Amino acid sequence: MPIPNVPKKIDSEALFRPADFLAYLGRIGIAVSHRPAPDAVILSYQKSLSEHVLQTYPCERAKGYFGRFIHYIDLPDSTRSIAIAADFGVGAPAAAVMLEELIAWGVKEFVSMGLAGSLSEDLPPGSLVVCDGAFRDEGTSHHYIGGDVPVLPDPALTCRLEVALGDAGLSYAKGPTWTTDAIYRETPLEVRHFREQGALVVEMEAAALFAVAQYRGARIASCFSVSDTLAYLEWRPEFHAEPTVQGLETLFSCAVRALQ
Repeated sequence: MPIPNVPKKIDSEALFRPADFLAYLGRIGIAVSHRPAPDAVILSYQKSLSEHVLQTYPCERAKGYFGRFIHYIDLPDSTRSIAIAADFGVGAPAAAVMLEELIAWGVKEFVSMGLAGSLSEDLPPGSLVVCDGAFRDEGTSHHYIGGDVPVLPDPALTCRLEVALGDAGLSYAKGPTWTTDAIYRETPLEVRHFREQGALVVEMEAAALFAVAQYRGARIASCFSVSDTLAYLEWRPEFHAEPTVQGLETLFSCAVRALQ
């Protein structure tokens, strides 16, 4: 069965758009926020990272609808406004909805960062990975971009992220990810297949985010801290290990510099 079930939908207009939802909120008296949309947003999926950001950076929670998700990061020397989005869920559908609404609000640039499982013995927990493409093994991206079209991050923004990592003296790997919806159905057969195709890691959001950004004309980059490994065809988790947590915090500081 193909995804979507009606392939011709790719060329059809949607019944309603994220901008329609934000307009609906206004009609019923719910403000989107008390401040304008930031220039850039960092998408975060791990509670430990959002807690670190709130403890380390001067932040202000948005008021209104986006108050559930958005904290403005008030950087005194920055000419651009940056925020972190968190607590909106994990996986392709949740991330795509958040990205859609932020784009409709007026945000132009994004960096998505999270944890990923390694498919390579050379990438132990705590390794940093910059993503340059995604193998589409989830459903969301196929509702935006035809299945034969690659989904890719913005090359210029990805380059800025790499420069920030390089300026910080950090080593990192660069390559594609395998994006899947079914984390408890990852099999040795798939690990071998996607590793042979060049995938370095597996995670749940990148393909959908790249597809939404391509469709809407937004700019996005993506990076990961390795939290567990499937490279030995068995699961070895290190989600709470210090290198894993530090990897996320390091990526965040580099993303801030890349977006300024």
